Amino acid sequence: MRRRQFIFRSLKAAALLSPVLSIRQAAAAEPRPLIGFVWVNCCGYPDPADFFPTGDGDNFVLSPILADFESLRGDMIVVDGVDIRDSGLNPKGNNHVRTVGKVLTAKDVLPAADSEDGLPGGISVDQLIASQLGVQSLELQVDSGGKTHMRSRPFATGPNAFKTPFAQPIDAWNKLFQGFQADDPAALEAQKRRLRLKKSILDDVTEELTRLRKELAGVEKLKLDIHEDALRKAEKSVTYDLENSDVAICEVPESPGAPGSIPARATAMLDITYAAMLCGRAQVIGMLWGYSGYHWRYEWVPIPNVADSGHDEVHHNPGGRRQDYRNMARWDWNQLRGLLERLKNTPDGEGTMLDNVLTMAISHFGVHHQMKRIPVAFFGNAQGQLQTGRLVKVQCNNDRALTSFANLMGAPIAGIGDDPNCGPLPL
Repeated sequence: MRRRQFIFRSLKAAALLSPVLSIRQAAAAEPRPLIGFVWVNCCGYPDPADFFPTGDGDNFVLSPILADFESLRGDMIVVDGVDIRDSGLNPKGNNHVRTVGKVLTAKDVLPAADSEDGLPGGISVDQLIASQLGVQSLELQVDSGGKTHMRSRPFATGPNAFKTPFAQPIDAWNKLFQGFQADDPAALEAQKRRLRLKKSILDDVTEELTRLRKELAGVEKLKLDIHEDALRKAEKSVTYDLENSDVAICEVPESPGAPGSIPARATAMLDITYAAMLCGRAQVIGMLWGYSGYHWRYEWVPIPNVADSGHDEVHHNPGGRRQDYRNMARWDWNQLRGLLERLKNTPDGEGTMLDNVLTMAISHFGVHHQMKRIPVAFFGNAQGQLQTGRLVKVQCNNDRALTSFANLMGAPIAGIGDDPNCGPLPL
């Protein structure tokens, strides 16, 4: 039930049911549920200075990869010093499999029949939250997709149990919106226009009020006057809200078809994510950006002199091609920034959608294939729970970041993965 719809329904019943109506208190009674978004990046960075800001606390300078996040500076917390625990099975592939298997579970990978693959050791944080809160989840992957390897599946409902993400935008769209009837913006605008044009809903019953007032005397007439005055003041409050606030209206994106390029797929998946949030189609959303060792050429940036794979030709040479690596990672993070800015520019209740969407952005790699000092950032104040606009320095494993995300989302866990009592980050 959205805020303005609640107001309109309350007004229709007000004349009969409520002698005194406080619109703002009524509207605040059922706030929008907090939405959780987990964005898993597969790029890492060539050098810590390329990703992590300099400074401390609220006095920090954004890094080259995050240089375009100035508009979101006050809405973010960058966490420096998070590692993925170097333990357990390490299938072939220079941590490619193990890091994806542990980034959201913090649980050692289990062996698979194929020695070059692995299986999840436990539940991922997104699925844990969805299970504890009893809400709908959505898993997405930005890639040409369809891979069944752990490198493309960080989401899990438990040991040995992958939750495979949608890699085709059309499949995700069909899951969320096929047959779904969104709110009609024209009908909502008509409601607003009617309320603005009519001085009062009581204008419809002017004759009845006049007749009733003639028949009343003393205390009864005073009660009627008080009741009418309360209703007119309530309506005045609503009219003020309508004139000074916008309404976030569910708008279903067009069916994406089959986009060919990675940028087109990224746009389609981010549009679907935004609509899923706005239309309340999922309360926990996970997105894998690429896959571990993804072979994008980044010709759209452009990155020069990549014949086949940005991973093989740039990631594997972080020193020699540091600027190219930095530009690749910057493009990745800027796509997330576009979604976050869109949320920030969408009014919602007394704030914006960004206030009601908690995003945890995390990479399963630090430098190249290393598991140390992975990128972690939170965006949005989690409906007032977080003091944003800060750089936080720690020395811990990713289980504490996952625990913080779960706790902020309302899942009161003590820990996750191999250390069920690790506790949250000092946010």
